[in-house]
Amino acid sequence: MSVAAPLLIGLLAIGGYFRTPAAAPLIADVLLFTGIALVAFAAALLLLRLPVRDPRDYYGGLVLFGLALFMLWAGSDLPGTRGFAFGPGTGPRIFASVLAGLSLIVMIVGMFAQGPGLERYAWRGPFFLTVGTLVFAVMIRQFGLVIATFASLVTVAAGSSESRVIETLIWSAVLTGFAVLVFPIALSLPLQLWPSPNLSFSTFMNFR
Repeated sequence: MSVAAPLLIGLLAIGGYFRTPAAAPLIADVLLFTGIALVAFAAALLLLRLPVRDPRDYYGGLVLFGLALFMLWAGSDLPGTRGFAFGPGTGPRIFASVLAGLSLIVMIVGMFAQGPGLERYAWRGPFFLTVGTLVFAVMIRQFGLVIATFASLVTVAAGSSESRVIETLIWSAVLTGFAVLVFPIALSLPLQLWPSPNLSFSTFMNFR
């Protein structure tokens, strides 16, 4: 597993190099160099049989490093800095670069510093967090901000075994009201609050 993880991320980074727009040659070169380095690192782990002393930091840093590479690739079609003006891709690239640097440090520390082993993976929290995010993404356009936010919060709350029905409903209503005050009112974002009047099954799965 300690070899397969960097090998997989490295191969994905190399694949991202071939699918990076020609307008972002620097990002393409970073993905290619990083991918080759990760593949070589995986080969070194296999040949030298280097132990991972702190698997939590090692795998955690490796996953975050892969996420940073994905962020760079996903924003490669956004224009960057032009002169002294920040483009829409400048911020994501800065954050991705900082995340990559910090996660790389954490991963290296996990290789040499002794730490606790991996425990049993708790799937419930990440699963319901992911489902809640998908619920919001599917419902926001057709059902509006109020219903989408409330349903998403209730779904996410199911990820904790300590959640109670009444408390969940109350806090979901409070946070939904807060979202309405912040986004459509305070920030004047053009978000639909309530379900669309022409809601139907054919429009429910329309994300455009």
